[in-house]
Amino acid sequence: MRNFSDLPFRTKLSVIVLITSTVPVLVLAAFLLTDKIISFRRNMLENISTLADVAGINSTAALSFDDPDTAREILTALKAARDIVVAAILLPDGTLFSVYRNDQWANQIPDEAAFFNEIKPHFPQTPEGRWQGHRFSAQFLDVISPIYLNGKIIGYGFVRADLGPLKDRILWFMLLLLGLIVLLFISIQIISQRLHKTIADPVTDLTRTMERVSEDQDYALRVQKTTGDEIGTLILGFNDMLAQIQKREEELAMHRDRLEEAVSERTEELEASHSRLKHEMEERIRIQEKLTRAQQMEAIGTLAAGVAHDLNNILSGIVSYPDLLLMNLPKDSPMRKPIETIQSSGMKAAAIIQDLLTLARRGVRTAEVLDLQNLVASYLQGPVHQKLLSFHPKISVETFFESRLPLMEGAPVQLEKALMNLVSNAAESMPEGGAIAIRLTHRYIDRAIPEYENLKEGDYLVLTVADTGIGIDDADKDRIFEPFYTKKKMGRSGTGLGMAVVWGTVKDHSGYIEVQNREGGGAEFHLYLPATRKAPPPIPSSNRPTSLPRGHGESILVIDDVREQREIASEILTSLGYRVETAASGEAALEYLKIHRVDLAVIDMIMDPGIDGLETYRRILRIHPEQRAILASGFSETERVKKAQQMGAGAYIRKPYTMEKIAEAVSTELGGN
Repeated sequence: MRNFSDLPFRTKLSVIVLITSTVPVLVLAAFLLTDKIISFRRNMLENISTLADVAGINSTAALSFDDPDTAREILTALKAARDIVVAAILLPDGTLFSVYRNDQWANQIPDEAAFFNEIKPHFPQTPEGRWQGHRFSAQFLDVISPIYLNGKIIGYGFVRADLGPLKDRILWFMLLLLGLIVLLFISIQIISQRLHKTIADPVTDLTRTMERVSEDQDYALRVQKTTGDEIGTLILGFNDMLAQIQKREEELAMHRDRLEEAVSERTEELEASHSRLKHEMEERIRIQEKLTRAQQMEAIGTLAAGVAHDLNNILSGIVSYPDLLLMNLPKDSPMRKPIETIQSSGMKAAAIIQDLLTLARRGVRTAEVLDLQNLVASYLQGPVHQKLLSFHPKISVETFFESRLPLMEGAPVQLEKALMNLVSNAAESMPEGGAIAIRLTHRYIDRAIPEYENLKEGDYLVLTVADTGIGIDDADKDRIFEPFYTKKKMGRSGTGLGMAVVWGTVKDHSGYIEVQNREGGGAEFHLYLPATRKAPPPIPSSNRPTSLPRGHGESILVIDDVREQREIASEILTSLGYRVETAASGEAALEYLKIHRVDLAVIDMIMDPGIDGLETYRRILRIHPEQRAILASGFSETERVKKAQQMGAGAYIRKPYTMEKIAEAVSTELGGN
C-alpha cells in the first residue's frame, strides 16, 4: 500500500478535501448530538425532580397526619404525565407509605415490603443521613427527594419515569443529523471535483519543471504562468527563486552564524519573559483564590449572623424563664434541678450561637487591654482545660512564655475560646497520646509581608500551639478554617465551628494565622496578634451583690418586635418590682410616649418591619430629650449600638439574658435604686 506522501497531487487533494470536510462535520455532529442528549436528559431530570418535589410538598400534611389515602390521591394526579411509571411516598426509615402505579407498567414495582430495598443501593446516604439524588438506568430515570417539615425530614418522594420517549427523541434527532451529513458530503464532492482541474494542472507543471531543474541543474528553465491566483503567484515566486538561488546560497552561508547568535539571544529573552509571565499568573491565581475564600467566608458569616440573631430570640425563653420559675420554687423542690438543667442547656446553646457571631466577624464585642500570658495561664488552670485533660490522660501540656511580653488589646472571651479550640483540636489529633506545646513570644515585623496577607509593620505577640499528632493533609490546609469542615465525628467531637471561630477571632484582632506541619509529625498553629503600648485597666472590684437589685414601682417600656421576648422581659421586670408596659414596634412605642412618660425604655436594636432600635431611640429623644434607655439584641454589638450609646443610651445586654443581667442593667441605669 502506497504512503500518502507518494500519492499523486490530485489524489491527495481529493483526500485532503474529504478529510477537512469530514472531520469538522463529524465533530460538529458529535457535539450537537452530545449536547442534545445532555439537554434532553437534563430537561427530563428537571421535570421529574420538580414532580417529585411537588408531590413531596403536597404530601406533607398527609405524612404528618398519617393519611396514606390522601397521599395516594395526590400521587394519582401524576397520571397526567404518561411517562411516569411509579410514584411513591416513603417514610424516613424507607417504609412505603403510599404509591401510584401506571397501569401500563404494573410489573415495574416490586413487592411493597421490598420496595425501598430495591432502590436503596442506588441512592447512598449523604453525610447528613438522608437519601437524595437521581439515577439513570437503561430503561428508567429514578428520582428521590427528601420531604421537610420545620427543618426535619418526615419522608421521601420517589418518582420513576420511562426513558422511552427520551430515546425516541434522541433517535429522531440522530436520523435528522445523519441525513444532513449525507447531503453535505454529496455537495462537498460535487464542488471539489470542479475545483481539482483548476488547482491540480498548474501544480503538475510546476512539479515537472522542478524535477528537470533538480536533474539538469538548469536554472534558466521557467514555468509558464497560466493563472492569476495564488498558484500563479507561486509560479512567479519559483521563477524568481531560480534566478536568485545562487546569490541567496552565498548570502545564507555568510549570515548563518549571525542568525544563530540572534536566535540564542532571542530565546533567552523569551525564556525570561515566560518566567515573569508564569510568576505573575501564579500570583494572580493565589490572589484570586484568597479573594474567593474571603468572599465565601463573608457570605457564610452573614448567614450565620442572621441565624444567630433569630436563635438568640428563641433561646430567651429557655434561659430567662427558669429564673422566674426558680424564684417561686422552694429550695427543696424536686423541680429545681430539672429547671436548672434546662437553663444550663440554654446557656450552652447560647455559647454555640456566640461562636456563630464570632464567625460572622461583626467586630470585637468587648475590647480591653489585657495580658495574654495571664489569659493563657488562666485557661490552663481552669476547669475547661482540666476536663479536657481528663478525657485525654495520655497527653501532656508544656508551656514557654518569653520574658517581658507586651500587652495587647482584644476580647478575652474570644481569645480564650480560640485557644481552647486549638488545644482541643491538638488533643483530638493524638488518640494514642502525645505532647502539646504552647509558646508565647514577642516579634517585631519591620515591613509588610504580602505572603502573610499584607501583615503590617509593628509589634506582635505570637501564640503557638503545636502537637505531635498526625499533622494536616495538604489538601485540608486550605479548608480547615471553613465553617462545618471537619474530619471529626459529628456529634462527638464538636460542631465543626472551632477552627472557623479561631479564624474569625484572629481577623477581628487584625492578626494572621500560619499553619505548618512539623518535622517528625504533628502540626503548628502560629497566631500573630498586634501588641499595644496602652496601660492595663485597673483591676475591678470583686464585690458582687448577694441579691438581685429590685425596683420600687418605676415605669419601664419594653420595645421588642418578638411577642415572646416582650412577655419574658415584662414578667421578669414585674417580678423585680417595676411597672411594665410593652410595645411591638418602634412606631408603637413613639405613639405611647407621646401621651405617657416612663422612667426607662428597654429597646430591641433589630426590629422588622419598621424602624430599628437606633432610629426609635433617636425619635424618642425628640419627644423626651432626657429619656433613659438600655439596649438589647440577639446580634453582636454593632456600630449602631455604639451610636445609640453616644446619643445617651445606657448598657447593652445580649439576648438571651438572665434575670441577673437585666436586673443589674436596669438598676444601674435608674441610678442604683
